[in-house]
Amino acid sequence: MPLQALTTVSLAGGVAAALEQVPAGAGVAQLLGPQGRSLVLGTASNLRRWAASRLGAGPGPASGRRPKTDLSGVATAVAWTTTRGPFHQRLTCERLMAPLVPASARRELKPPAFLHLDQGERFPRVSVRGAEEAGAHDFGPFRDRRAAERARDAVQRAFALRPCDLVFEPDPAWAPGLACLYAQVRSCAAPCLGRTAEAEYRRGAGRAAAWLSDPAARPEATTAVPGFVAGARGSRALVVDAGRREVGLFPVRDGRVLDAAAVSAPLAVLEEAVAALRWPEAEGPADWVWLASWLRSARARAGWLPLSPGEEPRALVGRVRGVLAARGDKVGATRGRT
Repeated sequence: MPLQALTTVSLAGGVAAALEQVPAGAGVAQLLGPQGRSLVLGTASNLRRWAASRLGAGPGPASGRRPKTDLSGVATAVAWTTTRGPFHQRLTCERLMAPLVPASARRELKPPAFLHLDQGERFPRVSVRGAEEAGAHDFGPFRDRRAAERARDAVQRAFALRPCDLVFEPDPAWAPGLACLYAQVRSCAAPCLGRTAEAEYRRGAGRAAAWLSDPAARPEATTAVPGFVAGARGSRALVVDAGRREVGLFPVRDGRVLDAAAVSAPLAVLEEAVAALRWPEAEGPADWVWLASWLRSARARAGWLPLSPGEEPRALVGRVRGVLAARGDKVGATRGRT
């Protein structure tokens, strides 16, 4: 389901004439200025109303509310594209926004964080990293650094991994190890003091990594690690996007939404649509920054389905139907907003 190109209408013939051509459905809209420069870009449940309110043609604001800035004096055209569901709308907006404003300059987006656990280290430990560093040994996303730190502490408690970043040779009389509070209260396996053999400690780190990479092994209600957290590299997920008439299915690999591999299908052919899904190699930068922001809402998290490596399409169909049933969505209903 490749993203649709924007439909553009000039304002040379007047605002009213241009607005008549703008649909009243949901989508993404943009006002253009001289030389085609972008003035404003945003999502809307009603594209025509969105454009009218920014071109001085909408109703007045409610009492005490500041009116929208009238851009009719500088705008030269209005552009738009309709969308099928809320995630499709967000994805379209992000793809259009990317070349205009870097994510680092957008105040509404908070940088996500990841947990790093490299089993190749001699004594693996869990640390927190930013999205720009997310690699093969990282797990996430977490909505911010504080959330990742809480998860790190929970993993350390559950698997008794060392919290320190010291380099050492195991020795029962190692002075820094004897003075360590974590070793004293037995909340760390204390490999520095030889209380746990290297091989045993590494097996524990392997169990921690497997636990972090497998959302099915983590009941979200009982852990600081949310159900959508998985490996930053090599992970696969599916976003279920329920619109009014169809269900959008958006494959995600390595933190990037695979636009070209997405499909939209009615419930009647849902099984065939799921069976046809593919997760090709991801190209371009990851979408972690805005995906982590999108996952802040409970409704969004319910539509995010992390996949295990050998998950069968039939089982995935059942999970997709479960998402729709839990939401109470009826594809084809006229109620609600997309």
